Amino acid sequence: MILLGMTGPIGHGKTTLADALARLVPSTVHFESSLVIAEVADAMHACLTTIPDPYDVDALNNWLKSLPAILLELAHTHCTFEQIKIDPEDVELHPVEYQKLILHVENLQRQPKLARQNIDKDNKESYRPFLQWLGGYLVKKVNPGLWYDELVRRIKHEQQRGAELVIVGGLRFPSDATILRKAGGIVVKVYRPGHLQNDMLDPTERERENIKVDCTIMCDGGVEAVYKFAPTLLQDIKDGNIQHLYQTGHET
Repeated sequence: MILLGMTGPIGHGKTTLADALARLVPSTVHFESSLVIAEVADAMHACLTTIPDPYDVDALNNWLKSLPAILLELAHTHCTFEQIKIDPEDVELHPVEYQKLILHVENLQRQPKLARQNIDKDNKESYRPFLQWLGGYLVKKVNPGLWYDELVRRIKHEQQRGAELVIVGGLRFPSDATILRKAGGIVVKVYRPGHLQNDMLDPTERERENIKVDCTIMCDGGVEAVYKFAPTLLQDIKDGNIQHLYQTGHET
């Protein structure tokens, strides 16, 4: 089985490349790094009886009390409330680290229906601030390998079911890449020159720049160029001959 991790800025072609590879390998399974985070977020929303005041740390912490049981069930991870509770002093010292949580709770106040529907690929943008905050906060407070340890557990299950290619999109921390490599994976960066990089002030996006990759794929052509390039990448991985740099807009 080939295990391929993808990192790179939002909107730079990771999903397009994943789709192109999946067309070549019918038994492909595509995971996003946010998969488990979204499941945890859904469970947290299900626990809400009253939407908290986004500026009331005690109210926010009361909501977070549901997290230890949720993480144990969905991510097979043990933690205590003391580990994950919000420290008011930390909020004052590092307010930017909590802005996305506050933004999400404000959104819930305006649109309570957001807490009553599951997160999926069609509505994910409405929840992106919360997913980014939750993902980064729990990596910091509980375990750097929290999300990827669970993904590897699921990847092994898919391998047993016969998957020949497993793609994991959206790596954001160096520890993500380390865990995938230990599981036998390859990590590539997908980058579109000249294209806007969003959320560079977000801690998870900043950490992404520190990931060491096996190769960089410059998507300097259109979608068709990515699909034309995909067989070359797949063959090089199979041959153990992956290059340090590819350009999809050039003949390979």
